[in-house]
Amino acid sequence: MISFPRSRSQQRNEAPDKVIVSLGYPAAFHWAMLAVLLGLLIFSAFRQMVPLLAITVFLLVLITLPRLWSRYALRSLSGSISGHERAFPGEEIELTFELSNRGLPLPWLEIEMELPYRLATGKRAHSPYTRERLRWVTALGRGQVISWKHTLEAKSRGDYQLGPLRLRSGDMFGLFPRELILPHFQSLLVYPRIFPLSKLNLPLRALFGEKVGPRSIYEDTSRVAGAREYRYDDPLKRIHWKASAAHSKLQTRQYECGTSLSLLLILDVNSFTEEDEEFEYAVSTIASLAYEAERQGFAVGLLTNSEPEVHIPIGSGRAQLTQILEALARITVKSRLPLSKQMDRIRTILPMGATVVVVTCTTAPTLTNLARQLDQDGYSLLWISIEQSTSEKEPVAASLKERTYL
Repeated sequence: MISFPRSRSQQRNEAPDKVIVSLGYPAAFHWAMLAVLLGLLIFSAFRQMVPLLAITVFLLVLITLPRLWSRYALRSLSGSISGHERAFPGEEIELTFELSNRGLPLPWLEIEMELPYRLATGKRAHSPYTRERLRWVTALGRGQVISWKHTLEAKSRGDYQLGPLRLRSGDMFGLFPRELILPHFQSLLVYPRIFPLSKLNLPLRALFGEKVGPRSIYEDTSRVAGAREYRYDDPLKRIHWKASAAHSKLQTRQYECGTSLSLLLILDVNSFTEEDEEFEYAVSTIASLAYEAERQGFAVGLLTNSEPEVHIPIGSGRAQLTQILEALARITVKSRLPLSKQMDRIRTILPMGATVVVVTCTTAPTLTNLARQLDQDGYSLLWISIEQSTSEKEPVAASLKERTYL
């Protein structure tokens, strides 16, 4: 079960459809200029100073008409953004922009859209207000509709909102520019990067290869294969009462035997301090294991101690993999509880014979003790500890050999 709070995009979508702000001179300065010009107009008319009267009338027209033009020019302008909503790091996303003008002609129009800094550059922003921006300049006539495309490369994993769209225009002289803010956002979810298991260099590769070690055969109590006659050593909870009534003698349920591998992937978010290269590598490790498990037809689940907590029960199929990748795309380093305080509940939800894979930054003694308890309960356990890289500037793909797995 995953429960995320209302995203910032949902909160922003409750804002007004359009917001128009003035970028020109303050209103007090404009009214002061009008008062001065009106005074000159009356003075020149009373004194019959024709040249001064003509100049004053020209300045009044120059101030009044462009201001009125700018005030109403953007009111009938509308725009939209569309594009793909899912991508992997390194993929190119084609965004489509469309503008429609049903009002006054726009002699110039500046278009700007904000992009998340991490999406555009692949680097962490030093401030939450840091943004990358796309800019275009054009002109738009009355009743004209224009559209264009822009290709954007997804540089980093995350849940992003593209926007808002800012449109700046005004009169032909540029004296009274105004800005129209369209608070419409385009959602973009970038999945974690997936590596082949051969590059991850994990001991878990043996579970997906042809040389799979012998595993115990467990009965899957969720799938009833049939019924047989009751024996004295059968527990009462296995009695099939409907079949017993039909045969007039006690019958016992028979369950299908499960031999397929079940994986529970656990990401210890609390062991990481910041969203750096190590954390991204841990998320990619979990995503790569989930992808390979689905490709091999195995059941897989996900559990994290992030905030909010992510718990996806073990299942199989393409929809299960998509749900895991979407959860990993949104995950951050925010955590509420250490993994050691959640292991008691984890043990109650594990199916019989499951393999537990824990990815953490450091191995704490308390986690080691819990690992021994899981091993005593009959669960296969793989503990993956990701150590700090010796070079911060080294790319992830080149530093795989320097990771340590315990």
